[in-house]
Amino acid sequence: MRRLLPDPAGEVDLESEYIVDPDSAWHVRASFISSADGAVTLDGRSGGLGNAADKRVFGLARDLADVILVGAGTARAEAYRASRPTGARLERRRRHGLPDAPLMAVVSERLQLDLDSDLFPTDEPRTVVITSGASPPDIRAAVAEHAEVLVHGDDTVDLTAAVAALRRRGLRRVHCEGGPRLFAGLVAAGLVDELCLTLAPLLTGPGAERIVTGAPWPAPAYGVLRHVLEDENYLFLRYDLKRAALM
Repeated sequence: MRRLLPDPAGEVDLESEYIVDPDSAWHVRASFISSADGAVTLDGRSGGLGNAADKRVFGLARDLADVILVGAGTARAEAYRASRPTGARLERRRRHGLPDAPLMAVVSERLQLDLDSDLFPTDEPRTVVITSGASPPDIRAAVAEHAEVLVHGDDTVDLTAAVAALRRRGLRRVHCEGGPRLFAGLVAAGLVDELCLTLAPLLTGPGAERIVTGAPWPAPAYGVLRHVLEDENYLFLRYDLKRAALM
């Protein structure tokens, strides 16, 4: 993979390109892939848009995180499982002083979750499910048999409170993997520090969502470009986002 900006280079060390400042007390990174015409999925899944380099970057972002934050819809569509790194990826986590496995945190309003799936392992760390007080109490009780349940917000999930709860646990590095509604809510609340966006050289046509969806924002969020990498006509963009609530 080569670097186009800021300083062109024929081959780069990906870990150096995506490392988070070790002195940063708290960091929320979001990762997405999009087609050139704005689609966030192909045939209903984001994985259909990527190439091998995109998978390497995505895996690296996971390896550098304390917690993986994902919406329930994305977890269902992408058949999520709890992350249990091995080999070089496990060694990387230990080298950076991270726990052997990242915590999985799933945001769900309706708790429509497959509790028998690999997203809810029996070993540690247990998956955390973040919901609101509006979710059905009987379903919450059933979920609590397979995961730790956190309730933040009355009618909808209070993302600010949820993220604060993760921070209080000492989880300093959050990797948000979508979906578009969760990402939009986090940006609107001023909770995202960084966006890593892979731009795929594909035109998929009408129909798919963008990387954000939901209620309109009163103003755009602004990003500062950190780097542009390239591999097989895919562009890998890293932006710092201004931490300011839009709502």
